[in-house]
Amino acid sequence: MRKELTKLLFSACLLGGASASQAGLLIGGDAANQASASAIVDIVFMIDTSASMSDDISAIGAAANRVVANLSCPDIDCYVRARFMGITGNSGSVFNENVRSYVLGKSGTPTSDQSEDNGWGVVDLVNYFDWGTDATATQKNYHAIVTIGDEGTENGSPVNAMDFVAAKAANEAAIAAGIFLFSWVTDDPFAGVPALFRAMAIGGDPGNGELYGSTGGAYLEGLSGVDVEARLEEIICFVAGGGEDPEEPGSVPIPSSLALVGLALFGMRRSLRSRH
Repeated sequence: MRKELTKLLFSACLLGGASASQAGLLIGGDAANQASASAIVDIVFMIDTSASMSDDISAIGAAANRVVANLSCPDIDCYVRARFMGITGNSGSVFNENVRSYVLGKSGTPTSDQSEDNGWGVVDLVNYFDWGTDATATQKNYHAIVTIGDEGTENGSPVNAMDFVAAKAANEAAIAAGIFLFSWVTDDPFAGVPALFRAMAIGGDPGNGELYGSTGGAYLEGLSGVDVEARLEEIICFVAGGGEDPEEPGSVPIPSSLALVGLALFGMRRSLRSRH
């Protein structure tokens, strides 16, 4: 009870400060504070802010604060810094900053220049985001990007050769930097988009015969009818466990081809446990 009270007070203070001083940043987690955490997670949720995504932006934005403040990861005490960004545009109460402006603000040269540059936005985040390295000797730092959209990875639909270039660049950048990449395709995607997003995150052939590697993240589909809070929590907890099964700390990481299944099973286990 004391830990939970401390955690609630700590999260309330941080969330209040974050929303007042830094757009798009939510701080919280499963631990009472950063010092007591076993894992420190920096995670960026990056979304296409074009018109077709407005309902998805609203759904994720409505869940974001509650998830970060009330996170509950089995057997993991994690401290989370979650950032919510558009690619070149802002939208809603949470996605109120964007990757391109962030990079320019750091005197960098962004590769993203369109609202639907889901691949190039990942490259920019890998190269320019202030990824935390403040873990102590008894803690772990984990970094992740969740790229969310319904069109190609380079200036939207249709999927063409440039989309494959952007997706491959994102995939290789994330692997080289040791950053988990999650690709989330929302409802009614354009032709070729699911295969492209899947390969970008977990490897395989995106549709042009070229094989991509695994980033250790996961591929997710759909948003209508999805428990958005549960999905956001599962993603964060998966990262906080270093890609391990949250129910079996120290186990072999879940293979990338089974990552989505792993997230689903994790959610099922939490639901079953909550009934007892």
